[in-house]
Amino acid sequence: MSKRTKNKDEVYFSVCNAVLRLEVNRGHLKWTVSDLSRFSGITRSLIYYYFGKDKDDILEHSYRYMVGIFFNSDPNSKMGLHERLKKILSDLVHMPYIFVLYYLEKNKDSYFGKIIKKAESELLAHLEELYPKYSKEQVFELYLKELGAIAFQASSAQVESCFPDI
Repeated sequence: MSKRTKNKDEVYFSVCNAVLRLEVNRGHLKWTVSDLSRFSGITRSLIYYYFGKDKDDILEHSYRYMVGIFFNSDPNSKMGLHERLKKILSDLVHMPYIFVLYYLEKNKDSYFGKIIKKAESELLAHLEELYPKYSKEQVFELYLKELGAIAFQASSAQVESCFPDI
């Protein structure tokens, strides 16, 4: 039986998710590309092709890619709150380490903390656009409620009941 070839998006997701897993489990850059290959199921040569050989670059690509998924920061595919929250909750099944790293890095004055803060700021601005009648405080409360739903790993039904008027 032959293995199915992964497309570029699957390769990116596998590598980025494995990087975040290794960062959480082993510590900042305390992993090798061989470890990454083993945990992601992607060959080192393919990792080098897509990400380069520098672990800092691989980590940066991984953060940006996963934060983009977590915060829906692709301007071409902005989603409404329900749709985005359901997608995040579905994706968390496959990428549980993104929320852990979000929590660990969010308030740090590190490069990755800044990536997170920028994405978070963009998401809050998007929510303000979606809900123009809401004050900044109400939008922030909505965002905090959303983070709670993510941390709690709410079901789709719970999402619908927690955000009924949106």
